[in-house]
Amino acid sequence: MPTIIEFTGSPTSGKTTLIGGIDSLLRHNGFTVMRPQEGAEVFRTVSREIPMYNVLTGCYAMQNVIQGFSTIGDRVFILLDRALYDAHAWMLFWERRGKLTKEKRVRFQSFFTDIQWLKNISACLYVFCEPEEAMARARKDAPTKFPSKEGNYANERTIHELIGIFSESFEEMQQKKNPVSSINTTHLTKPEMFDKACECIFQQIGLEL
Repeated sequence: MPTIIEFTGSPTSGKTTLIGGIDSLLRHNGFTVMRPQEGAEVFRTVSREIPMYNVLTGCYAMQNVIQGFSTIGDRVFILLDRALYDAHAWMLFWERRGKLTKEKRVRFQSFFTDIQWLKNISACLYVFCEPEEAMARARKDAPTKFPSKEGNYANERTIHELIGIFSESFEEMQQKKNPVSSINTTHLTKPEMFDKACECIFQQIGLEL
C-alpha cells in the first residue's frame, strides 16, 4: 500500500517548497512519488469567497486519498498539497466569517475527517509562517514590473487569523491521536525547513533513509 502524506497550514508558509524537496529526496532514494494537482489549481474559476469552494477542494482531495490508497506498491509515496486536514481547518474559518453555522461546520468537519478515509493518510504536516515573513516571501516571488492586488488571504491580518485557525485544527487532530506534526518555517532557511520537515514526517511513518 502507498504512503500518503498531506501538507497543510497557513498561506505562503513553504508547503509547496517542502513538497518539491521531499519529492526529490524520495525519488533519489528509489521511491515512486505521485503528486496530484492541488485543488486550488483545479478549480480556478470557482469563487473563493464562499464555503463551497473549500467543500469542493476537500471532496477533490478525498478522491485523491481514496484513489491513491488503491495504488499498488509498497514503495510508493503520494504527496498531497492540502487535503482532508486542510478542509477541516477551512470549515472553522468559514464559521468565524459567519458563512457557516456551527452545526454545518461540525457536519462538514465530521465528513472530511471520517475515519474511513482519514485513516489512509499516513501523516500530515501543518506548516506555519508568521504573517510578516509570509508577505515578504510572497513579494519576493511576485513580478516587479506589474502591480498586483493583495488577495483576500494574502495579507497580514488574514494570515494571522488563519494561523490561529490552523493551530486550532492541529491541536484538535493531535488530541484525537491522529498522525499530525507541525513546523514553523519563519526563521528557517530552506535546508533547515527540509531537515525539520523530514524529521517530523519520517519519524511519524517510521522511515529511515
